[in-house]
Amino acid sequence: MLTSLDAPGRELADSGYGATIITVNAARDHDRAESIRDLVDAHRRLQGSVLRFLSLFDDRRVNVARSAPQTLEALVGMLEKKARSAGFGRMRELSAAVQEARVAARQREWLFFDSFGTDVPALRDAARALERLDATLVGLCVEHVLRANTSPGAKTRARRG
Repeated sequence: MLTSLDAPGRELADSGYGATIITVNAARDHDRAESIRDLVDAHRRLQGSVLRFLSLFDDRRVNVARSAPQTLEALVGMLEKKARSAGFGRMRELSAAVQEARVAARQREWLFFDSFGTDVPALRDAARALERLDATLVGLCVEHVLRANTSPGAKTRARRG
């Protein structure tokens, strides 16, 4: 005799906890879901940019990304420390960006609070702020690479032209 797979479930649902527990389904809010995705992606890109920038200062050429996972706050702290010891030329701008990244890392948990996680404009603003911060760090990194790879003779030829 074949029995239905859902037969025991129905019996349990009709009595005990199954009869009193109701699952809460999230409302279908496309804008909110898209804003959350954008915020999470912006955070991920920022962390990736910090890892790439940090790898420029790694003397042993050990890939920081493959070592034990680190928080964004810890990574930007290492970036600031390594950049300072390497004599990075724009420390003031880098330190300001590091401070912003530390604040952003602490705010990441706000996503789970109803007051922030349901406020679509606030989510969008936070994602844009992370994107601007990422662009700042990428710009500082690119400038550092260009300066490090430009010979002194190339600088004078470029100024004459």
